[in-house]
Amino acid sequence: MLRNFFTVSFFISLSRILGFIRDILIAQYVGVSVLSDSFFAAFRLPNFFRRIFAEGAFNSAFVPIFVEKLNEKKSTIDERNFAQNIFSWLFYILFIFTILAQIFMPFLMKILFPGFFNDSEKFTLLVNLSRITIFYLIFISLVSLFSGILNSLGKFAIPASSPIILNLTLIASIFVFGNITPNYGYALSWGVFCAGILQFLVIAFFSYRAGFLLYPKIPKLNFDIKKFFRKLLPGLVGANVMQINLLVDSIFASMIAGAVSYLYYADRINQLPLAMIGIAINVALLPNLSKKIKERDFVNAINVQNLALEVGLILVIPATLALTVISYPIISTLFERGAFGEEQSKLVANALLFYSFGLPSYVLVKIMEPTFFSRGDTKTPMKIAILCLINNVLFNYIFYIFNFGYVGIILSSVISSYLNLILLFTISIKKKHFYFKNDFIKKTALVIIPSIFMALSLHLLKNIFNNSQYFNKIIELIITISCGLLVYLVVSYFSGSLNIITKSNFLKRKNK
Repeated sequence: MLRNFFTVSFFISLSRILGFIRDILIAQYVGVSVLSDSFFAAFRLPNFFRRIFAEGAFNSAFVPIFVEKLNEKKSTIDERNFAQNIFSWLFYILFIFTILAQIFMPFLMKILFPGFFNDSEKFTLLVNLSRITIFYLIFISLVSLFSGILNSLGKFAIPASSPIILNLTLIASIFVFGNITPNYGYALSWGVFCAGILQFLVIAFFSYRAGFLLYPKIPKLNFDIKKFFRKLLPGLVGANVMQINLLVDSIFASMIAGAVSYLYYADRINQLPLAMIGIAINVALLPNLSKKIKERDFVNAINVQNLALEVGLILVIPATLALTVISYPIISTLFERGAFGEEQSKLVANALLFYSFGLPSYVLVKIMEPTFFSRGDTKTPMKIAILCLINNVLFNYIFYIFNFGYVGIILSSVISSYLNLILLFTISIKKKHFYFKNDFIKKTALVIIPSIFMALSLHLLKNIFNNSQYFNKIIELIITISCGLLVYLVVSYFSGSLNIITKSNFLKRKNK
């Protein structure tokens, strides 16, 4: 599991680095403006579904059933037929949905981004861009199917590297389409369209090499398909409460000038540790847990879950404190150039600061969800998610009434995420699907101590560089992060928190 986690995390990290380059270019050429708000809003809908399918509901429903068929050790025809049937259903459903979205796009955008409707020029641009980006939904959802197949077969590298294609394509679109389209919003939207096709072709090729050549056929509604959709529909809510909350946030953000862009840039930074830690562990953990549950090896399943939480805390606690302390240097270094000025840096850094408060809950929720999904339980996370969604809408409305601005939108999501985490822990323990090992609190304390020393060193260096003119921002940020990481590693070594992974029995090679 740990090897698969680090594989996924490595490729996600590479993709996010390219994503930062992409966002730096967007900030330089577009900045925070009507154009940036329109493109980010247009990209929100297909990106929302990308996160749902690639990182949540689809895998929670598909992987346990597919793994069960693989473990039956019969002919591979059965799992191939199942995958082929799922492909056909997805293709036709997505195709019909996309056509309907094209027709009713103005109505759909009015619901999702009501604040844009008051500006006819801005709203028209949003609708036009959304009609281009929505096609990405078809390709990326089918990519998620191939990813689930490859992950179940123990092949994690190709699915994890797929987002790299998206970022490279968007970077290229700024220069290729920028001069032949009305503005950079259209250039980026066509880049999203092309990226979906390229991602699909690449991962379909590797799926074919793994023995799964899938194409649209007449879909059949058999027992397996009914079982899949019974798990998928509640999973759409349960596995993606954070994404649904972000969509709710977009509705309120559309009514605050510039808020869509502020939240986008800040969330992009916040998504880096979430993807590298939470999503990577989630992807690696689900097939592992599903296999142990099918083998009724419940003790080792809970041990693996505890190990996943420990690894997650070792990584997320220092990441959280780092984002809290140096949010402004990060934003100003990455984005402050061209159309993106100092004032925009301060506003986005403030958004990142508040987003970082919720990072531990975002990551731990991703680690706890497989406890339910590996057992075929998608209804419990769905019920929790609905409650959290209501909570988020309520707090968004309260903060909006009291003029908290875009900060209120972020705080609403953070509160909802912690509520989600508490309920996941409480119910899984009550159902005896999970329990904390005796030394869990001790290990958590060992992680917190070096993280505090790291945060103090980051704060000290930030103050020193604020009054210094010797280096440029990039060098200052590299020195700050490097020194903070060094302090964390040194204190972790002496406190013993690094031994949590190295002493784990799961890393020891078993004697045959």
